[in-house]
Amino acid sequence: MSLGTVSGIAATACAAPPAGCAIVRHAAVQDTPQGVVYDGFAISTPDGGTRLNAAQYVFHGPATGADARHDQAEAAALLLVSAMSGRHNPACSNWLAAQGQQVSAALKAGHGYDLTWQNATIVHGMAQVGVGTVRYQMQPTNPEHVSSVSLTMNELSYRNVANQGLLPSSARAVFSLPANELPALMDAIGGRSTSSPAVHATISSLEASQGAIRLQGHGQATLTGNVGNTSASGHLKITNLEALIEKARNEKQIKLAAALVVARLVSHRSGEQNTWDTNWEGGVLTVNGFPLPLR
Repeated sequence: MSLGTVSGIAATACAAPPAGCAIVRHAAVQDTPQGVVYDGFAISTPDGGTRLNAAQYVFHGPATGADARHDQAEAAALLLVSAMSGRHNPACSNWLAAQGQQVSAALKAGHGYDLTWQNATIVHGMAQVGVGTVRYQMQPTNPEHVSSVSLTMNELSYRNVANQGLLPSSARAVFSLPANELPALMDAIGGRSTSSPAVHATISSLEASQGAIRLQGHGQATLTGNVGNTSASGHLKITNLEALIEKARNEKQIKLAAALVVARLVSHRSGEQNTWDTNWEGGVLTVNGFPLPLR
């Protein structure tokens, strides 16, 4: 890890993920009473094949000290790159679970978190995803110890990514989950992909858009670190479905295009919007009772 600057004074290396988990570097770092600001932030797997680079990373949240705050900030960055790349590393598991326990305790104590990455690039092999801004917020828990979470991504771009013509240019999700299940979710996303318990989320709003095409939804989801073990159900709405079908055909995704055509037949139509009651499990999307395998 490179040396940073803390309040204008040269600092020793900050706390870091364990050996074999990830490597963290930054050009400069400034600790504040509210959190920490990194310039030229980078986190990567030890082999460098999967990594996140950000021009600036701002982490606002409670911690017992500077090292603990850096640990939490680095854990959050690791989760972002793991979630978007699908890369899990068992060497990170215990460390991520420990960070999750601290975050869970802080949420129960009435504290929240606000994280922002600016001008970020996530690389996995030859594939690259660029993001103008990523913002992640967690609100303190309610009396039932459920925390509200939001994740917003703007100015998404892709290079060497399969079917990138079908992927959104912006996305936002708002959901709630039990604070007690947060450590297991962090472990599952960044560490063990299947052995951690499932986490139960209530999705109040899910939006993704590309040009005139817009997907919206809400419902329930069971989250794990493995998409094959993830399930969800709820209500889905797509604006400008015809354009999405045409994009699927252009990307040579004939199976997906055919599934969308069938979905259109069983949808409820209002103007440019098609709506469905949906269920996703085991790679199969069921729409109004009709199974539409997308694999």
